[in-house]
Amino acid sequence: MAAAVLVPLLRRAVADGEYAALGELLDPHAVLRSSSERGRRTVEGPAAIVEHLERPGPGEVTAWDAREWPTGAAVTFEWRGAAGHDRRRWYLRRDEATGRVTGLWSYAARPRGDGGATTVPDAVLAALGAGARRAALEHGGNSGAALERIVLGDGTALVAKHVAPGADWLGRATADRGRTAQLWRAGAFARMPAVIEHGIVAVAPDPDPGGGAWVLMHDLADHLLDEHRMLSREESRAILAAAATVHATFRGDPPAGAATLRDRLGMSGLAVAEAERAGPDLLPKQFEAAWDAFAEAVDDDVAQEILAAVADPGPLAAALAARAPATLLHGDLRDDNLGFDAGRLVLLDWDLATAGTPSVELAWYLCHDAWRIGASHDEIEADFHAAEAHLDPVEAELGIASGLVQYGWIFGHSALVHPDPAEAAWAREELAWWVPRVRRALEATGGLAARAPDD
Repeated sequence: MAAAVLVPLLRRAVADGEYAALGELLDPHAVLRSSSERGRRTVEGPAAIVEHLERPGPGEVTAWDAREWPTGAAVTFEWRGAAGHDRRRWYLRRDEATGRVTGLWSYAARPRGDGGATTVPDAVLAALGAGARRAALEHGGNSGAALERIVLGDGTALVAKHVAPGADWLGRATADRGRTAQLWRAGAFARMPAVIEHGIVAVAPDPDPGGGAWVLMHDLADHLLDEHRMLSREESRAILAAAATVHATFRGDPPAGAATLRDRLGMSGLAVAEAERAGPDLLPKQFEAAWDAFAEAVDDDVAQEILAAVADPGPLAAALAARAPATLLHGDLRDDNLGFDAGRLVLLDWDLATAGTPSVELAWYLCHDAWRIGASHDEIEADFHAAEAHLDPVEAELGIASGLVQYGWIFGHSALVHPDPAEAAWAREELAWWVPRVRRALEATGGLAARAPDD
């Protein structure tokens, strides 16, 4: 089979509701693994897979995003037919030698919906002074939150972001009650060290019921990292040093509204996958298959410890808390939220801010950004140690191990499920560092459970 025929075949099949042509391309031992609001299901063999896929019948493809490689295809689409309206993400793995599809992963979720976006209420505009008006926003921001551009009467441009209790799966997983607004009311941003440019100038309650609020920020889009921008080691050191000033400022006194460490560590766990099974978001539908892939890709001694912490992050959270006073973690220290502005670190999107211990922040940063930094993982970790004034050695080991608890699922999924060869190569390279490093942490600490400070 030619390398680039799978995607057009799939689109025709989705529209026509007929999958016989796909069936002819399936390996005799092909397996379909699906996750939807009805639960998880495994379907084996071409005939059973075709029957399963044909069940909804024909319909209109209302959205389609697909890529194909010799090793398979990745497709995200929305479909509307007599059986309803669905959104799916499919990953297909193909044997390059035979061209046959050996595995198909299907994640289903409710469509995004086509209702109008939330807009800044007139009452909020009026409170900003005469002449305040809505304007076009030329960038979409990095989160799924509702964003709008506001121009004040004096011409000052602001970005308004809507936050609300449990607005998305991350909010529900971390008990978000409008976290950034809560932090503002608790004085967290007034206490923020000068090296941090958070951009927030005011928070206005939403007059509509529901407990939401509008966070008003300077427009810092021009200072954020470009998607492909590489970081020098010096720039990474500046990021870690700025984060360390936040940790030092709030050490022992994190503000009200921050997520608990247990919730933050557990936000990609199996409990979240189950809770979000009928929800609109696709990502939680991937967690179960992704953690299965992690278990397959990683040596048992490390995988078992990590998966136990994924199933119940409470003991790891307690072990970290036993070693260091809680401080304020940004909670999402990664490229999408970072930039530089005249010697200050631009640090946006505080919706995952957490009362936790510093090394958890490092682990998340390493998972997301090590690939774009001109330094090795070990050098980045050494720079973090140099920046932090108070660092307990056991907390540092437990914190680094938390990296796989927080993000090991994506390494497993990318290594064994995603058909993009570049994605798989990245994941294997990451695991080649993370697995022995976490093994060393486990040996040093005795495991991811509560340890007395004098151990």
